[in-house]
Amino acid sequence: MLTMFQTLNGWGEGWLRAMGAFLWQSVLLVALAAAVAWWLRRSSPVVRYWLWQIVAVKLLLMPFWTFAIPHPSWARSAPPSPPVTFEPPEDFAVRPSRPVLPHRFPAAEPTGTADAPQSPQSPSLGELLATISWQTWLMSAWFAAVLWQLLGLLRQRLRLAGLLRPAVADDEELARLVAELAARVGLRRMPAAVCVAGDCPLFVCGLWRPRLVLPSRLIRSLDEAKRRQVILHELAHVKRHDLLWGWTAEIARIVYFFHPAVWWAAYRLRLERELACDQLAMARSGHPPADYAETLVQVVSHASEPAAMAIAAGLTGSQPPSEHESQPNGS
Repeated sequence: MLTMFQTLNGWGEGWLRAMGAFLWQSVLLVALAAAVAWWLRRSSPVVRYWLWQIVAVKLLLMPFWTFAIPHPSWARSAPPSPPVTFEPPEDFAVRPSRPVLPHRFPAAEPTGTADAPQSPQSPSLGELLATISWQTWLMSAWFAAVLWQLLGLLRQRLRLAGLLRPAVADDEELARLVAELAARVGLRRMPAAVCVAGDCPLFVCGLWRPRLVLPSRLIRSLDEAKRRQVILHELAHVKRHDLLWGWTAEIARIVYFFHPAVWWAAYRLRLERELACDQLAMARSGHPPADYAETLVQVVSHASEPAAMAIAAGLTGSQPPSEHESQPNGS
């Protein structure tokens, strides 16, 4: 048991060294990316999106840069042999050697009773806990926080499944519209479209089988042109594989929940992703930016209602699905 706690202490020290190096290295990386993004502020949001996506991947891989990878046995150089020194023989006349006389020790007298071997006493639980270093306690708290966030993702997935359980397939007219817009975006396989009765924003979900969730009340409140624009925006997430790439920033945010730079990088990634989808939707819809902005205002006004916010809190915790629609926890 004591050996296990000593091993945990070693892990805690290594974890703290890796996190300490990650703190300052990640700040420099995010600051450099922010400077490059500001320099590219007039370029397409797709370019800035992939810039922050590369940052998210590097943030995940950065702690592993501190671990040394041993060379293979054939590439290891042989250790240098120590130099051989020759000592001159001692002059017998100067330092005569003295013969070693045998020394007789008195034999130990047998005692009447032999001492019984004492068994080592196992340490108590309090003594074992006292051997745990503060680095190990800090690592344990970090692990518990990461596990709690993963459980939160599982709860959001279950709530999303509860929302989609009573969902029904869309009508024939809406199915033709989705098929037409999917072909216009360039999707090889059209995502399944379902209608829900609750007041929730429009979003897509599903990593392997994407589904387009259409709230009935919102769809009925939009005219034909605005309906095309919002559906094109959601199909753009599927076209750009945002449902898969969204895991990069999500995992980085969960693992490094204590680092503000990681949260800011994840925010910039989501912002550029939404701008890239807006750009694609406006290009495929054929309407001017003013009409698209009016559509966004109407959708956001619908999502800001109390009922919609209640459903959004159940899906994503603190963010509405309209801002989190391509995240892996149900959008």
